[in-house]
Amino acid sequence: MINGVTDIRIKEYKRPDLRGSVVIDGFPSSSLVTSLVASYLVAHLNMDQVAFIESAHFPPVAFVYGGKPRYPARVYVEEGLKLVTFVSEFNIPLWLSRAVASALIDWSLKNGCEMIVSTLSVPKESGDVAIYGVGSTERTREMISKVGIEQMGIGVVPGVPGVLLCEGRWNNFDVVVLLAEATEDTPLFTAAAMLLEALTKLIPRIKIDLEPLYREAKTIQDRLHSLREVAQAAERKPMYG
Repeated sequence: MINGVTDIRIKEYKRPDLRGSVVIDGFPSSSLVTSLVASYLVAHLNMDQVAFIESAHFPPVAFVYGGKPRYPARVYVEEGLKLVTFVSEFNIPLWLSRAVASALIDWSLKNGCEMIVSTLSVPKESGDVAIYGVGSTERTREMISKVGIEQMGIGVVPGVPGVLLCEGRWNNFDVVVLLAEATEDTPLFTAAAMLLEALTKLIPRIKIDLEPLYREAKTIQDRLHSLREVAQAAERKPMYG
């Protein structure tokens, strides 16, 4: 793990067998789309929380669901599907991206996971949503092409996803980043649904119904917006009881 001022600690409640698992990175850098994708997977696959992520640089808040407090960054598992999802409702600042990505890679390697998939929304001026893929290894680039996802030829991948790609290449570890190019007017759930569709092509054992995402879109988006605003307020001015 990373030490010093950017210390990231992953504390485990349980230790299921994660060998061969796919890890979904749900740490958003700017857009809520990443959180929406990860949260939808957790809710609709009924994933079990097995760990949380802790850092002095994370917002000093507890998110409450069903009367129970939860850390603002958590790890969920669906052991039968060999699927792990990291979830965070707050933005990871760019300067902390390397520490978070390195911790995620270290943990995945330690647990024998086989691949990390990250999702990201990037802005464009006009047109429909376009989905692209980037792979850290020749194997992942072949996977992307095989399922019909267009590969990004040239561009920039910022934040945690970008660091994951570079660290994956260095460690010869499979990392895929799925990017949605969307305008400012594109509804978040539209970009999230397209990313989830691309994810299920890449990992066909993940089978989810996207219809509820469209039905519940506003409720989910409002909840994520609210949680993010609370987290940002806590970062600016810690709240004391």
